Amino acid sequence: MAQAQRWVGKPIPRRDALEKAIGQAKYASDLFPEGLLWGKVLRSKYPHAKIRRIDVSSAKSHPGVVAVFTHEDVPNNRYGLFNKDRPVLCDDKVRYIGDPIAVVAAETPEAAEEALGMIEVEYEPLPAVLDPLEAMKPESPKVHERGNIARQTRISFGDVEQAFREADVIVENTYTVGTQIHAYLETEAGISYFDENGRLTIVAGGQSPYRDRHEICSTLNIPEDSVRVVIPHVGGAFGGKDDISVQIHLALITLKTRRPARLVWTREESTIAGTKRHAGIIRMKTAARRDGVLLANKTEIIYDTGAYEGLGPAVLDVAIENCNGPYKIPNIDISATLVYTNNYVASAFRGFGAPQVLFAIESQLDAIAERLNMDPIELRLRNALRRGDVGVFNNKLIGSVGIAKALEIAANHELWRERGRYKSETARPWIKRGVGVASAIKGYTLGALPDKGQVGVELTREGKFRVRVSSTEIGQGVLAALAQVAADMLRCGVDDIQLVFADTLETPDTSVTSASRQLFLAGNALADAARKMLDKMRHVAAGLSGEPPEVFDFLDGYAISRDGKTRISYAEIARYMENNNIPPHVVGEYEVPRVEPIPGTLEIPHLFYMFAAALALVEVNTLTGFAQVRKLVVIPDAGKVINPQTFQGQIEGAAVQGIGYALMEEAKIENGILKTQNFATYLIPSIKDAPEIEVIPVEDGEETGPFGAKGIGEIGIIPIAPAVANAIKDAVGVRPTSIPITPEKLYWLIRSKHGEKGSH
Repeated sequence: MAQAQRWVGKPIPRRDALEKAIGQAKYASDLFPEGLLWGKVLRSKYPHAKIRRIDVSSAKSHPGVVAVFTHEDVPNNRYGLFNKDRPVLCDDKVRYIGDPIAVVAAETPEAAEEALGMIEVEYEPLPAVLDPLEAMKPESPKVHERGNIARQTRISFGDVEQAFREADVIVENTYTVGTQIHAYLETEAGISYFDENGRLTIVAGGQSPYRDRHEICSTLNIPEDSVRVVIPHVGGAFGGKDDISVQIHLALITLKTRRPARLVWTREESTIAGTKRHAGIIRMKTAARRDGVLLANKTEIIYDTGAYEGLGPAVLDVAIENCNGPYKIPNIDISATLVYTNNYVASAFRGFGAPQVLFAIESQLDAIAERLNMDPIELRLRNALRRGDVGVFNNKLIGSVGIAKALEIAANHELWRERGRYKSETARPWIKRGVGVASAIKGYTLGALPDKGQVGVELTREGKFRVRVSSTEIGQGVLAALAQVAADMLRCGVDDIQLVFADTLETPDTSVTSASRQLFLAGNALADAARKMLDKMRHVAAGLSGEPPEVFDFLDGYAISRDGKTRISYAEIARYMENNNIPPHVVGEYEVPRVEPIPGTLEIPHLFYMFAAALALVEVNTLTGFAQVRKLVVIPDAGKVINPQTFQGQIEGAAVQGIGYALMEEAKIENGILKTQNFATYLIPSIKDAPEIEVIPVEDGEETGPFGAKGIGEIGIIPIAPAVANAIKDAVGVRPTSIPITPEKLYWLIRSKHGEKGSH
């Protein structure tokens, strides 16, 4: 729909900003229905054990306890998005410390907590499988009966070994990447109740009301039209609320007791039981000619998915897809394995498998540049993908590809051009500075998986529009962006757009809010709905005026004839529709174009990709190993920026999260027990750790996106860890191959350069 843009591209304040800033916005954890029961979950005390007996009789008789539920109360006691391997409540055995065994519903939270301690569980402890490399051995104890290999894939083309023989430079390293905890401000939370029509209603933090409803109904064996799922404002998700948390347990309590219920995880419970980023081992061997042209990349990826698959299979596929970085490499051999252990449950986390492998390939590129005595950005530009090139699976890149422009901006940025000066500006001789660069790529949309969404548009009696989407507002600002897109598409003011969101009773299925694609998906479905609505309004204007429909166009809330003599307000059109029983609503639909999946894979390849480059200025205290990021320059390929404020916030937030991943966030797991259970021990960046961040969008335009927009939600985090690691190498001459790069790790790495020994 070609038209002048009044609202797209404007830094309009988010309409939820004020209510969130002053504490008026209602999150799931703010809701207390009248007459509620308090829910609490008993979790496993062992990382791996058979369950011999569960006795809840004492807990049931405790004063204030209304009900206690076990696996016997769940008709279909397994759920999962790719593989239904996860119990709602454990029956045969427990597979990690966070596994749920029983749910207590009581009149007070104190009674519920006390009752948990009265439940008797007889365990038969089993050997815990904690190391993914050990778990892969045939003789290792089995987390699941089918074995510890959850998924295994290999992709290759060309002749890798011949390319290695012809190469002038070969770099080979093993990289280890730790897990990362989402650490959202609001823990997993929700309420449940029967509404006035007898419909079971669950209001909980999540990323897809329709997906959550499906999991609730399939496990409890109830029809979907008898259940309503509402997702209010969510206090952060980053992929961690893509999986089920409290929803089925809440539904179980209310279904069985006919009472409203409330269930909110503690911070410790959230960090233990919630999903996490996959830890992994990446072995990479990369070859290049002396002119810098990349010849081959051989990669082995091992990801620890923990006790259950979650979204792990798709995460593994995305890692395969992105392990070459945004570069043309003609010969590849990639093997990838997803491994069950008893450590935790890993699933979706911003970047979805790409940050781990990008840390490896971007470190490899810098090592090659050093061996060739070549500028690292020049090396990247020499191999950068362009539109029309092919990706890892010989899939042609038909969408916008802005990585070369992003790298050119980085090359000409003062931080890079003057990096010698920046490095020399240190206050103490033991403080060393370095400047690093990294690139990033990741597909957005669901790739080769079916990916379709719907958006409803309704013309109100006042001549305004109600836009209905099941997109969830997890802090990213998608609702504000959609309001701007809708205002330009429907030719009205942005304040004339009302958003109704994330409610299976009120909104059509706009699909899951993940994969950096809701603006792209919902925006395109909205474009379809807007076309249908304006066409309907055009015919109403014709009926009101006696002129042909095709003479009308729309501007500022009016249907205006081509000669300008007839002006009919949207409110008049709405009244005519009402008086003549013309439905004032339409539903638009968009199905994301996709290619057939590669045999043996799920989510790859994608047709559409995000790109970014990043520069990092880092200071290292060589006496302590403490590294601090002083400045970041992030250059994302944005397609088209819909709202500069929201865009800036998205990239800045992702970049700071990337700093945490690179330097600080260390989930310590000993014998299957997570030791870092709260923010006193699991350290995330504070405002003192956030450096100056400059964001420079590349706006090439994505032809298939709404007004040229493309996904950007994840790309801001992906290049940060490798840029920081490359800056550390530039500062102190040692290359970190393990993240997070904690002071202890870096201290001993620096000492090892000088021949000193110590425990790493």
